[in-house]
Amino acid sequence: MKKLIFFSVLALFLSSCMKDNQTTWDTQMLTPIVKSTLTVSDLLKSDDIIENTDSSLSLIFTTELFEMNTDSFVVLPDSSFEFGASLESLELPNDTVEYVITLGEMIRSLNNPIFEASFIAAHNAGTWQGFTFGNDLPLSGQTFDISMDDLFNELVLAEGTAEVIIENGLPFDLKNLAFQLANAPQPSGDTIIEHTFPLISKNSSESKTLSLNNKTVLSDLVAELQSFTLGLILVNGITPIDTNDGIIAKIIVKDLKPTKATATWPDQNVIEETRLVPLASNIDVKLKNTTIRSGNVFFEIYSSLQDSIYISYSIPNLQRPGSNEPFIIDTVIPPAPTRNIGDPITFSRLANSYPMNGYEFAFNGYGIEDEVNTVVDYNENGIIDSDTINSYVTILKAKIEYTGVKKTLSLEDTVYVNAKIQDLRPDIAHGYIGKKSVNIGPSEIDFDLFNKIKSGNIELQDVDFTIEVDNGIGAAAVARITNLTSENKFGDQLALTFKSDNDTMQIAAATELSEGSGSIHTNSSRTLTPDTSNIDKFIENLPNKITYEVDVQLNNNVDESTITKAEIVSSPPNFIYHGDNIKANLNMEVPLSIITDSLVLVDTLDFSLQTEEGNEVESGIFKLLVDNGFPLDATTSMYFLDDNGVVLDSLWSDQTIYRASVDFNGKVSSKTRTIIEFEISQAKMETIKSASQINLVAGFHTFNLSDSQKAFYKIYSHYAFKMKLVGDFKYQFSN
Repeated sequence: MKKLIFFSVLALFLSSCMKDNQTTWDTQMLTPIVKSTLTVSDLLKSDDIIENTDSSLSLIFTTELFEMNTDSFVVLPDSSFEFGASLESLELPNDTVEYVITLGEMIRSLNNPIFEASFIAAHNAGTWQGFTFGNDLPLSGQTFDISMDDLFNELVLAEGTAEVIIENGLPFDLKNLAFQLANAPQPSGDTIIEHTFPLISKNSSESKTLSLNNKTVLSDLVAELQSFTLGLILVNGITPIDTNDGIIAKIIVKDLKPTKATATWPDQNVIEETRLVPLASNIDVKLKNTTIRSGNVFFEIYSSLQDSIYISYSIPNLQRPGSNEPFIIDTVIPPAPTRNIGDPITFSRLANSYPMNGYEFAFNGYGIEDEVNTVVDYNENGIIDSDTINSYVTILKAKIEYTGVKKTLSLEDTVYVNAKIQDLRPDIAHGYIGKKSVNIGPSEIDFDLFNKIKSGNIELQDVDFTIEVDNGIGAAAVARITNLTSENKFGDQLALTFKSDNDTMQIAAATELSEGSGSIHTNSSRTLTPDTSNIDKFIENLPNKITYEVDVQLNNNVDESTITKAEIVSSPPNFIYHGDNIKANLNMEVPLSIITDSLVLVDTLDFSLQTEEGNEVESGIFKLLVDNGFPLDATTSMYFLDDNGVVLDSLWSDQTIYRASVDFNGKVSSKTRTIIEFEISQAKMETIKSASQINLVAGFHTFNLSDSQKAFYKIYSHYAFKMKLVGDFKYQFSN
């Protein structure tokens, strides 16, 4: 509120004339009450007014129309990797057991001292010493105890094999050799495998692979060469004899897949999975790479194994800047809770989120093979793959480690892994971001330029209304204004209309010197004038708010059929940098060259007619002295308000406050004074004395808007509208 000069009515105390307390008399006095000077800053918001070089004024207004951040255009979908494995994918280690029966042990088992002595002599001589003869010598078998207690207690096998190898290190053929492997104790233990070898020639070997499917194997076993025949051919001085030579029996158990096992498990991978993970198939972006602003890998694993699981999950395409180290999660899930036979399966669970912030994500799939420090053939196709787009490689390894402690595992035990890349927000991205249409609004802008104008009409000589777009995204766009409506305080609406398709504007793409160097913004603008739209009427509606809707289409003019994967990899057509957005401002400049028709302004001033006790204003005349420095006629009225803003009374006048005189250029040359008098009765005065505020209402007028002779008047910075309210009052004094 402008600086006001307030005056109080002072009672005159006539000290020279002593009067009785009951004595009263009347007198007439001219008393100033309130005065004010209105400039254009009081008619409109002063912050929105600029002075031109010729001292004429223009009205300016700037506000943000809309801003679209990069997340509006590039949304990276969540992607997941799931894998499960049961004990069927686990294996117990291969194991080999061997035992030997020497020639000396075979001869001693005959309990023939003479025959035994002959072989000892031959052993010492190196060849047979005696009669030459040939004969089959039946021999009884030999039993060997085998303990696997350091490896397992019991195996219930779904699958497995045992290879039995008999190596004949003797100079004699072996015939009808019967072999058996059984659980201890014997003879009550179950036979696991058995086989008879018809012939094993001298100094040779024979083997037989036998199935262990659906067998139960205990840790204590009995292997037996049940019987065989030794085909002796002894030639004096010729047949070599070494009683340490013999038969070597080997049992190789392998490919064991138990349905249940209590065993000491060796180091082994439960899961070893390399997989190409594509981004969602329904996305329209084609990405080469991105730097992650925020996002995480959610990693969850369930295990029913009674053993710890060691997990390594890596994404070679996701690398830490500078070091090029791939993203790796190494963690351990503890053993599942112990359960008894028949109890429901219990699981241990581990879940965690791992941030990816700051990592560089190359979506070149197996093409990453050519970028890692040591070239790795991830898909084992024998070649170094070329770059692709919208995909990445994940490697999951889950293993159990040797502890030396037996753990019970069963075919029902399972390991389930769920890895999900989620909530990705790019900081930088290169590729093709697709045709995108983003609708903005309906939104509303507070437009307070004309808030001090209570009513009336104006006509503007010119309006410069510009929409300016700053684009930091490496993609061209088209913006179309689908709705722009001005609404004034009375609810009157006026939609902006365009001529000759002026409702669209082309937005040029930002540029960059090289990938990662930063965005070089471009500026595009569209100016609306009365020649291209009804922008003058739009503003003459004296809006206090503007509503708008805008449709922005990115890559609108791109022929997607011409965009190849090779182009996206070698020269990405689009890029984004977080924070480098598309911003649109609305800029308006209106030269204050106007025609007004009943333009109503209101100014509120403090007001008081309270006097000293005993000195009463009875009646009188209000005189409003106006020095009008505007080239606008005016009328006025006054409203008297109490502390709560309630109108107590009012004064009206139809008298015209004449406009200032103007020269041939339409510029004010001198002010015009107008005096308006308001007769105030005693009763009305009593009401007005209760007021604490006064509203001075001025209605300005130049020409009727329909007047063919109307002329525009510029408003200059020195124009002023000065008002002074004085009272010619009748007082009653008493003492």
